[in-house]
Amino acid sequence: MQHDENEEHWSDHAICRGADPDLFFPIGYSAPILREQERAAKAICGHCPVTADCLAWALRVGEPDGVWGGTTPEERRHLRRSADAPPRRRLPVIMVRGDVVEDAA
Repeated sequence: MQHDENEEHWSDHAICRGADPDLFFPIGYSAPILREQERAAKAICGHCPVTADCLAWALRVGEPDGVWGGTTPEERRHLRRSADAPPRRRLPVIMVRGDVVEDAA
């Protein structure tokens, strides 16, 4: 799909435009610093009008790094696993020779 340079894109409305990229791509060396950076980025995402579009894009392209659509890479991996997982079905009962079948009545 060709993108017309005059056509608006969801990222044109992202409030993170112009923000420090390091905030959205935390490189903290300790868990508390990393979590604080993620919290600060998510706070910005929480006020953004295009968070859903941003998250959909990150999930579609498999963005492995940074905070996108208010989610961390780990949260996106969880969302992708949940979305890709086939619906669970009950397994059939397998009868083994010698099993005692109880009357369900």
